[in-house]
Amino acid sequence: LINGSAGIVEGDSVTLNCSSDSNPPPKLDWFKGGMFVGSGRIYSISKISSDHSGEYKCKSRNKHGEKYSDAVTLNV
Repeated sequence: LINGSAGIVEGDSVTLNCSSDSNPPPKLDWFKGGMFVGSGRIYSISKISSDHSGEYKCKSRNKHGEKYSDAVTLNV
């Protein structure tokens, strides 16, 4: 889920949210184009620029395995 994904312009703040109902609770990591960019349920970008454009995915991982979210695309 992306907060503010409609009409993102440079300088905006954008928040990406990831949730999982797995048991035990998972570790959540964020990736942009396959590269690790952060951890946690929320990934925030303040003062976004065109460098932040791309596909973002959240990875949920616990002792039972791991799963990636669908990709979300930021166009700045």
